Amino acid sequence: MPELTPTPQGPMTDDEMRRAFGWAELEPMDPVVAGSWGTWRLIYHVGEYGMDDGGTLMVSWRFATDWGRPQFDDPAAPDYCALATDGRASLRGRFDTKGGLRPWRKSTIIDVFDDGLREGEVIALTFGDTSGGSPGSRAQTFCEYTFEWRVLADPFATGEFILLPGAPEIEIISGPAQRLVCIVPSRADAHEEIEVAVKAEDAWGNPARGYRGTVSFEGEGFAGLPDDYAFTEADAGIHRFPATVADEGEHRLVVRDDDLGAEATSNPLVAPEEMLTQRVFWADLHGQSEETVGTNTAEDYHRFARDYAALDAVGHQGNDFQVTPENWAELQRLAREYTQPGRFVVLPGYEWSGNTAGGGDHNVYYLRPDQPIFRSCHALIPDKATVDTDRYPIEALYDELRGREAIAVPHVGGRRADLSRHDEEVVPVVEIYSAWGQFEWQLTESLAMGHRVGVVAGSDGHKGRPGASYPGASQFGAYGGLTGIIAEELTPEAIFAALRARRCYATTGQRIVLRVHLNNHPMGAELTTDGPVALTVSAVGTDGIRAVEVLRGDQVLHVHDPLADAALSGDRVRVIWSGARILGRDRATQWDGRLQVEGTSIDEATAWAFDGPQEGLTEVTPTSVAWESITTGDEDGVTLRLSNVGGARLRFQSGPVQFDCHLGELGREPVVVEAGGTEQRVVVQRLPQGEPPLSVTFTWSDDPPPGTTAYWVRVTQDDGAHAWSSPVFVERL
Repeated sequence: MPELTPTPQGPMTDDEMRRAFGWAELEPMDPVVAGSWGTWRLIYHVGEYGMDDGGTLMVSWRFATDWGRPQFDDPAAPDYCALATDGRASLRGRFDTKGGLRPWRKSTIIDVFDDGLREGEVIALTFGDTSGGSPGSRAQTFCEYTFEWRVLADPFATGEFILLPGAPEIEIISGPAQRLVCIVPSRADAHEEIEVAVKAEDAWGNPARGYRGTVSFEGEGFAGLPDDYAFTEADAGIHRFPATVADEGEHRLVVRDDDLGAEATSNPLVAPEEMLTQRVFWADLHGQSEETVGTNTAEDYHRFARDYAALDAVGHQGNDFQVTPENWAELQRLAREYTQPGRFVVLPGYEWSGNTAGGGDHNVYYLRPDQPIFRSCHALIPDKATVDTDRYPIEALYDELRGREAIAVPHVGGRRADLSRHDEEVVPVVEIYSAWGQFEWQLTESLAMGHRVGVVAGSDGHKGRPGASYPGASQFGAYGGLTGIIAEELTPEAIFAALRARRCYATTGQRIVLRVHLNNHPMGAELTTDGPVALTVSAVGTDGIRAVEVLRGDQVLHVHDPLADAALSGDRVRVIWSGARILGRDRATQWDGRLQVEGTSIDEATAWAFDGPQEGLTEVTPTSVAWESITTGDEDGVTLRLSNVGGARLRFQSGPVQFDCHLGELGREPVVVEAGGTEQRVVVQRLPQGEPPLSVTFTWSDDPPPGTTAYWVRVTQDDGAHAWSSPVFVERL
């Protein structure tokens, strides 16, 4: 018996629907290289009911896609979409990012007017029509096994859309390798056996599954690696090499492909030293798959995290109002089957997606699978049988989680969390960084309210790449973050206990090794004292460490500058812009702009901390630099090498702010120009001579004031990457 679909005309089979309301086809249907330019023609064949004057056709893509936005006005510009029909009606097109029902939000909408269409006539949409000079349409920049062109029709002009059966699907595949990535454990013992993961990525950060290059290794401290290795089809872009840590100390491995012209340095591996006796395990605690609003299946998500991102732990946090009972059961199965103590840990959970007015987004994590899900609502769940298990507002969720082996983590995505609503038993940490942007204010505001919380980071990736979540060309403005979890062993119990105890720290996605101890107590600890305290910091970077700041609440008390004694460079200046427009969903700040110099010339301009190919420098002349850039709390910028600095003048022009600056007057203190919004600002600074070290260790003392003080650390690398420690809480007697 064929499955029947309800329609305005009653339940119908797929064949009956095609005859009645029409059907769509797409050409070509070949696999598409991620981020490539091309032309695709979607043809809608009108059914026997026709398409009335005033009717509408809608082609919907998933929310997560960054496929080029179709436009109908300029035939010579990118992503031009041409419309045609063999009927007598006229057509008008538009693109709406909220045109369809979540997750099918991004919709190309075609209005039919001046006449209707009859059975057998067609509407043709040519996405990326090049006949007028357009370069075509840019495909989605991340891989997807079934990129669906969901087609809906409103043939009766009633506003009620009918989903047509048999939606066209294409596969989006990775492009050629552009770079290498090398991942090693962050902490291991001398003579311990480890695995070295080497991965090839395309220009958009997808694993280059077709890579067949030959790699070689260079670096002391690793034994047992081959002289070289040629990747095979079976590798699918990544290979793991057994190796042995040769001795104690700080080690990095260099991998290169001479034919590709690519070279990568691994994250640091630290064999035991005084502050590094415990392991650091790397987790992406936040992301979604196609069961809710992401890409590819939940099983693909877990497999990528383990096999391609080389993570130690992962969380899958689907929006609760889309997680059906069947989805929840599948996620529990995956948590059971993918958790392998010593290799990989899944923390089962979901995203409680209540509106900010009800408490805002919180990620819920359980120690063990097969626990209940308490949703904020059943908005997009067809079966309302379990609606009595909903818990809203956030206090109702706290009541359920209190006493369970569960935690909740305030999150900033679409709906930001309301930090004033807090439960110290349930909320041990806050999320301060993700692909949505940088949210250090989640920590500082929490501390100002007296909350004792640590910090985590994740990707909130929607592109099916947990642990390697590049922003692509969408509203996600930053590379996804990682959480460093300090634990004795890689088990669910140890990982969960570390998060509850705040023995964790956040990074902008780099595997920076960070240890913070205050009077021999680790990050996250609480202690009492009747006198001064000594804070010891050890940071081992993936790039040179430019500064380590010690903060008390939101106040910077000390800056450890490894190059403090170095003379200022005579020719290097860095210009950095950062911040977000607002705290909420549409926070991205557009910084497209230009700088000009007078009294000097630009010998070299280098992009700094841009997040992907969709951003960067667009023009460099001897007197000016232009760029395209967005920030979502993070930083972008440009490093200039000038013919001279003395007497030179710089003019900065961008939407948020415009100003002039005398470069010859710059000393060690930068010029900081505030630009409104949420921490929007521009910083102009002279760089010191020399390169910053890859690691620093120092001790700093303070006499804490009466009451409770939260000490924490912010690490800034020369490439703009950050690490943030969880605070240590001191009660002064």
